[in-house]
Amino acid sequence: MTSDGLPSVNADPGDNLGTEPTESALLGHAQSRQMPGIMILDDGDALVLANGRSSEMLREVAAHADDDLEPRHIPRVLAGLLPQLRSRLRERHDTTTAALLTVDLCVRACHMSGPHGRHLLLVLERVQRRDAVAANIEKFALSPRECDVVMLVLYGYSNRRIADQLVLTEYTIEDHLKRVFAKIGVKSRTALAAKILGWRDS
Repeated sequence: MTSDGLPSVNADPGDNLGTEPTESALLGHAQSRQMPGIMILDDGDALVLANGRSSEMLREVAAHADDDLEPRHIPRVLAGLLPQLRSRLRERHDTTTAALLTVDLCVRACHMSGPHGRHLLLVLERVQRRDAVAANIEKFALSPRECDVVMLVLYGYSNRRIADQLVLTEYTIEDHLKRVFAKIGVKSRTALAAKILGWRDS
């Protein structure tokens, strides 16, 4: 019990809690989840606040892209996502998501408003590679079957192997790829992988 008469959540392990749920039970798996990276940017995309976890993630992103990360700056590959995130937020009022697939990161964004104006909140979290790829594919408005084909291309499958896997003909796979190339704006499987995985142009 606290001094103001409210029950304390930090009960001693030896206390007799009866059938009341413990703090650990209430938190469940949240206790074992790693803290996400959290960043706040101003309207000019300058970094205002960041926690330690986000700093670690930003260094990893920069190292993967051979980017020299200066203090209070964000890597170019993440900066390149900001216009897309801001554009999506203009069309909706909650949150939007993008993926940094080269380092298996999911980036969630939302606007925050206060006495000092509006800021952009970014939450960086680890994701499984397949989930990250699927999230990135979504923005290209592909059909479910086209998404299946793209996923197998990213695994390095040939057209024949994709056809066997999906129980289709090679001609059908070629047709799917032609439509995928047109939607994504590429002309080769390598360029397709680069676009989906966020690789830089060589």
